[in-house]
Amino acid sequence: MNLKQNRELTPGRYFFALSPDLNSRMQIQHIMKRLPDDPSLKLQTTDNLHQTLLFLGQLDQQQINALLKHVDSIRCPAIDMQFDLVSYWETPGIFCLTSRTPRAVLFDLVSKLEQIAREAEIKVDERPYQPHITLARKASGAVSVPIALVCFKAEQLVLMKSVSTEQGPQYQPIMHWPITAA
Repeated sequence: MNLKQNRELTPGRYFFALSPDLNSRMQIQHIMKRLPDDPSLKLQTTDNLHQTLLFLGQLDQQQINALLKHVDSIRCPAIDMQFDLVSYWETPGIFCLTSRTPRAVLFDLVSKLEQIAREAEIKVDERPYQPHITLARKASGAVSVPIALVCFKAEQLVLMKSVSTEQGPQYQPIMHWPITAA
């Protein structure tokens, strides 16, 4: 993988993600407009839309350096994702897009990332991976929102940094790697 660095790598909260393409972002925005009109609901910003692959948490410089030594070894074909449901997850209180038919290649990529994190001595969540794109936080109950199939082709793995702001967390893309196999 060739790496493209956008910002400085400093200690902070990091995660690996896939970003939807422009067309998918527009489809997702349309779905978000159909969510309940509730002032307590915190919709994701367009720039924050992503599919988390692996949350890494708070990393120090040594962990970041160890992690980056191994990421270049990942080989993975491009991933075509299809999201077909708006789901409510009571804990952590979110509306998200989910898929009834996630691709095996996605789970393979997550497994590779988990292995790299373990090699870098980063503790990762042991719960099974559930592909999703968060639409809104502070949701208080399930809704029925029929949607058209949302498809996007992920061609880059992105290392994101979560930065706290007055408007809520902002997710900054820090590094990109193509995920198409050589």
